[in-house]
Amino acid sequence: MSVAAQPPLHSRGVTLLAWVLVATPLLQWAYVSALSYFTILEPPLTASRGIALAIQLFFTPGNIVPVALGVGLLFRSEWTRRVARVVFVIAVALGAWVIGTQAARAQLDSNALLAMLSLAICGVSLWYFGLPRVREEFRPAAPRNTTAASAPVAGGAVAHSRALVVAACIEAMLGLAAAFLVAYLYTQLTTRPLLDFGPGIGVTEADELLRKFLFVAFALLLAPHALTTYAAIGILLGRDTTRAARRYALIACWTVVGAALVAAWLATREGFVFDARAARYIYLFCGASLAWHAFFGYTVSRPRVAR
Repeated sequence: MSVAAQPPLHSRGVTLLAWVLVATPLLQWAYVSALSYFTILEPPLTASRGIALAIQLFFTPGNIVPVALGVGLLFRSEWTRRVARVVFVIAVALGAWVIGTQAARAQLDSNALLAMLSLAICGVSLWYFGLPRVREEFRPAAPRNTTAASAPVAGGAVAHSRALVVAACIEAMLGLAAAFLVAYLYTQLTTRPLLDFGPGIGVTEADELLRKFLFVAFALLLAPHALTTYAAIGILLGRDTTRAARRYALIACWTVVGAALVAAWLATREGFVFDARAARYIYLFCGASLAWHAFFGYTVSRPRVAR
């Protein structure tokens, strides 16, 4: 019987820095919130705090890059490590340029403090991911006798482990719950007007337009559950969709956080169409979905032997 090659051990430093990148929006929110109490922030962060600031940072396109790189580094992707080092070089150069220009003019503002944080994190990451022992950790492992959570059987099907089949059933039920939640939100969005400015031309059209916008936004944020359900059904049918399931689960983790933030922000607006019960349903579903998809992504990534 042949012995499968053991993959290199995962160091805590790589895992820690990868999680720092994944939590970039949260770290920025905490840092900017703290700065707002001690200094006047530059636009567009001048009047942003709390949920509004969290949404602004969460949906910033620039924050999607470090989150994606952090996920790739968690899975020890060599291609991601190389791309991350290039991104770190650019970030270090931009941070040094901002700090240098403000220091030369002797006009330091809050942007310099933000640039210092970026310079520190990117500088440490650039140095660390270039170490020889870290590069060794990211080298592809030798071919193994078993695949992640599955093993091929006769007839072209894939025999998945019992735990993965149970997880796929739960994932399919969660996808069905997401569909019911979208239908419930659609009912809530059409039961009462969102804007109430009194009689006048265009008020009804504005209500309808805003209803459609909110419904489409929530539907798109919950749409990755359809992809995870598709991958779960593939697992139940004996197909090798574990890689797709892991990828879709990570996307779902990201989008449910966005859905919860949008719901929390809209709940503070006067005349919000959702009642308190609907908001609790959204929070409960998003929290359960985030916890489950993090566990589901971990489950489909573990090497198991089918029974």
